Amino acid sequence: MSAVSLAGTAVSLAGSGALPWAGHRADGAALILGAASWPQAPGDQLPAIAGFVTSSFSPLVAELAERCLRGYFGAPPADPALGSRTAILVASASGDIATAAAIAAAVDAGRRVPPLLFFQSNPNAVIGYVAARWGLAGPVVATMPPADALADAHRSALLLMADGDADAVLVIVAEQAPAADGGDHGIAQLVGPASWPPGAAPPEPLS
Repeated sequence: MSAVSLAGTAVSLAGSGALPWAGHRADGAALILGAASWPQAPGDQLPAIAGFVTSSFSPLVAELAERCLRGYFGAPPADPALGSRTAILVASASGDIATAAAIAAAVDAGRRVPPLLFFQSNPNAVIGYVAARWGLAGPVVATMPPADALADAHRSALLLMADGDADAVLVIVAEQAPAADGGDHGIAQLVGPASWPPGAAPPEPLS
């Protein structure tokens, strides 16, 4: 499993010019095989994850992944033949605001920064948690797009598929926001080929 982390930098794997996979999307070869969102109902509470503290960002990513993957694979782990060819891509325009703020506050006050905050400040930490739990052995990628994180994540996912690095990509868009702005929210989608078996919900075209 390879890892690329671009979080904290306004970078896109997709670039800005003409892309070689343009026809790949248009001919229907890539579909949304499963999807989930957060929150789904008022009062939804994110489950805690051992080893992740202070911030809700990592639990948000993990819960989005859990809901999406359970809808397609059922209980973990994923089917080995499919999981071995599934990548994970997390995109966030906001990033993990709470962890960054907690580290900054500790440094400003001259306090010791808890080691777990350094661990979880890299989004690959929670991506690795998801990959290990579900047996997903494709590349893991984190990006911070400057705008339209979902569209950017779709482009980046299709690049991974077109390059042969993965047959499918679990795309997760997770954003932290103050309660006054609606609170934490996100979406997860399993983007894969039409040749993969359908999940619990009918597959949808990648628009």
